[in-house]
Amino acid sequence: PEDSLTFSLLWRWPASPARLAGLSLAVGLALARGLEALGFAEVGLKWPNDLYLSGHRGEAKLGGILVELAADRRGIQVVIGIGLNLRAPAPEQLEQPAAGLAQLGPLPERHLLLATLLTHLMATLDAFEPQGFAPLQPEWQRRHIWQGRPVRLLEEGQVLAEGRCLGADAEGSLLLETRAGIQRFLAGDVSLRAQ
Repeated sequence: PEDSLTFSLLWRWPASPARLAGLSLAVGLALARGLEALGFAEVGLKWPNDLYLSGHRGEAKLGGILVELAADRRGIQVVIGIGLNLRAPAPEQLEQPAAGLAQLGPLPERHLLLATLLTHLMATLDAFEPQGFAPLQPEWQRRHIWQGRPVRLLEEGQVLAEGRCLGADAEGSLLLETRAGIQRFLAGDVSLRAQ
């Protein structure tokens, strides 16, 4: 109890679903901005939907984002699900290192934390709506913890590609420099792992 903060936000999208490319990256950026406003400066981003503790304390997953779409007569409904570790889970519970905000400093009151994250999330969604991910991409890139590092791209346990991670393009696709040249990978159930 109280070791995490999880919530969902319903956002009505007025345009084509094709224009939603890069949304999970924009949401990650909004959360990093909100956490930074609360004094948590060591938050990095990992493509396509993870927040990481980065810096001198090592790298460990801090939270995640899940975006789901539904259509009805009113248009596209986007459900943005967010999970954030306030305290680190026990190491034996997970396959990868995990962190909690409490490792970075005193935890803010939960309502203040939620309100701050929602404020930054809505400001970022307002910026995303007219132009998509492109204007947010440079800032996302600066916070990307895998930038320039050798990586292996996996899907369902199978290696899709290996190379040097170049971050995301203006549409939110992963850019990977491989032996065959620079390749783009779209969002999906693809995960990124360090070699």
